[in-house]
This record gives sequence, structure tokens and C-alpha cells, in this order.
Amino acid sequence: MATTPRTPITGKEGAEIELSVAAEWTKNHRERQKFGSISQFFGNEILQRLLQQPGCMGIRIYYANSHKLNGWQKFILSIANFLKQSVAGAAGEDHFILVGVNAQGLDQLPTDGKLVEQAQVFAAQAASTSSGTGSSGSQSIVVEQAHPCPGSANCPQNVLTGS
Repeated sequence: MATTPRTPITGKEGAEIELSVAAEWTKNHRERQKFGSISQFFGNEILQRLLQQPGCMGIRIYYANSHKLNGWQKFILSIANFLKQSVAGAAGEDHFILVGVNAQGLDQLPTDGKLVEQAQVFAAQAASTSSGTGSSGSQSIVVEQAHPCPGSANCPQNVLTGS
């Protein structure tokens, strides 16, 4: 694997993306992972604890699975992955899409008209919420990963990365 030069982390990594792009990417993931998880929720308190550690510049999210594969399962999956990429041409980059979540468990999505039908649903839900944590609005953003690992600078080599 090629080593990418390390560059300083500034705390500004990450980028907003259009809701329509995020919707397409999450659909692509669901088609590849028919029975897998489609999202994970982390509460504000634990995220703040992470972010408030001295010197913390952001959060890195790892893909993980609690089930250890045996040799036969690894072999079958390696064939499946080969077929998926080489034969089916179904390769692509994995992404995490991050959105805010309000007290009712609703995603806080932008309502700039790009996905009108969803925006109308979330606007109606926001109108029924009396607190300032509505489920939609122009202040809401959708975020994606800025630096995937491996493949970008500053990827750590530790027990979580398999190094």
C-alpha cells in the first residue's frame, strides 16, 4: 500500500454535500448491503466528550463488525468481493453521511427544495415541534467524510486500522 504524506489536521476537514447526493449514496449502500445496518446514532453527550478531549480536532468513524469470520467465510467473501468488483463492476467508495438528529429522533435535513417531497414531510414535522430543535430548515446540513482511510493523508496505523 502506498504511503500518503501526512498533513496537519486543522479541524476544518469534512464538507457539506447536497441532500440529493447523500440520498443517492445511501441508496447505493442499501442496495449493496440488503440486510446490514443503514445508519448509526451517537448522542450529543458522547460526541461532546470525544470533542472536548484535549487536542481533539474532530471525529474519525470506523467501519466495524462484531462477528469474527472463519477461514471458509473469508474465502467465500473474497470470491464474492472479487465477483462484485471484477465481474459485476459494482465497486465504489464507501461513505458515511452525517446529519443532526432532533429529540424526536428525526433527521435534521435541509429544506432548500432539492427533494421537495421529503422536505414537505420534514417541514410538517418541524411545525409540530415546539422546541428549537426542529427536524428541518435552512440551518440544517448534511455532511460526508472528508478523508477516508486508507487512501488519504493522516490515516493512523493502530489496532483499529489493522496495523
